[in-house]
Amino acid sequence: MIDFRYHLVSLIAVFMALAVGVVLGAGPLQGTLGSALSDQVTQLRADRNSLSRNLETTQKAVNDRDSYISASSKTLLAGSLSGQRVAVVSLPGANSDDVDATVSALTNAGATISARVSLTDAWVSKSRETFRSTYAAQFASYLPGTVKAASGNELLGQGLAVALTSPESQGSNLQDLLTASENPLIKVESKDGAAGRIVVVGPRSADPKSVNSSEIATQNTNWLTALRGVSSVAPTVLEGAASSDTDLVSAARSAGTTLTTVDSVGSAPAAVTSALALANAKAATKAAYGFAANADALMPGVAK
Repeated sequence: MIDFRYHLVSLIAVFMALAVGVVLGAGPLQGTLGSALSDQVTQLRADRNSLSRNLETTQKAVNDRDSYISASSKTLLAGSLSGQRVAVVSLPGANSDDVDATVSALTNAGATISARVSLTDAWVSKSRETFRSTYAAQFASYLPGTVKAASGNELLGQGLAVALTSPESQGSNLQDLLTASENPLIKVESKDGAAGRIVVVGPRSADPKSVNSSEIATQNTNWLTALRGVSSVAPTVLEGAASSDTDLVSAARSAGTTLTTVDSVGSAPAAVTSALALANAKAATKAAYGFAANADALMPGVAK
C-alpha cells in the first residue's frame, strides 16, 4: 500500500527537480537557452520575410498572366462565336465582376448578348420543394414537342432554356411564370430576342469549413438537375469553381452531368475558356475544361 512517506518522498523529488531546473536556467544554461531561442526567432523572421517575398512574386506573376490573357483575348477569341446570340445566366452568389468578365469574353468572340438573367434560391431552397414540384407541371403545356418530358427542377430548367431561346411571342408565357410570385425563380436584367446558346456563371469556391456539406450537396443536386434541363434544350456551359468537392463544377463532374464545365471562375483564363467552350458545345453533351484535377483539358482547341 502506498503510505504517507511515499507521497512525501515524491513531493521532495519534484521540488528538488524544480530547484535544479531553476539553478541551471539562471546559471550555466542561461546563455545557451537564450542564444538558442534568439536564433530560432531570427530564423522564423527570415522564413516569414522569404515567404512574403515569394507570395508577392507569385501574385505578380498571376496578375501579369491575367493581364496578358485579357489583352490577347480579342485575337484568341476573334470570330469563334460570330453571329451567335448568347444568354448569360448567373447563379446566387456569383461575383458580378466574374459575370462581366465572361460577357466581355463572349463579346470579344463576336457573340451578341441577348439576355442577362439571375436565378434565385427558389430553385434549391428546401422550403420551396412543394412549390417547385407543383409549379413545374404548369410548364409542360408551354414547352414545344421537341422537348422531352421531365419533372421537377429538370422541367423548370427546360422552361428556362426555352424562354431564353424562343422569340418573345413564344417565350413570354414561360418568362412570366419564371418571374411571377413574391419569390420568383429568375430576375431579368435585360432581354432582347432569342438566344442560341447559354452560359451559366456560378459562385467562387467557398471555405468547406464554413458550409454545411449535407445542405450544399442537396442544393448542388437541385442545381444540376435544373441545368441538365437547360442543357437538353440548348448548348450550355457552366463556369464555376472546382477547388473542393462541395463546389458546383466538382459536383457536376463527379455526377457525370451532360454539361460542359469550366473551372477556376474569377480568373481571366476561365472567362476566355468559357467563350471557346461555348463555341464547341452541343446540347446534352459534356466536356470539362480548366486547371482542376478533374478537368479533361485546359481549354478546347481554337478554330483556325
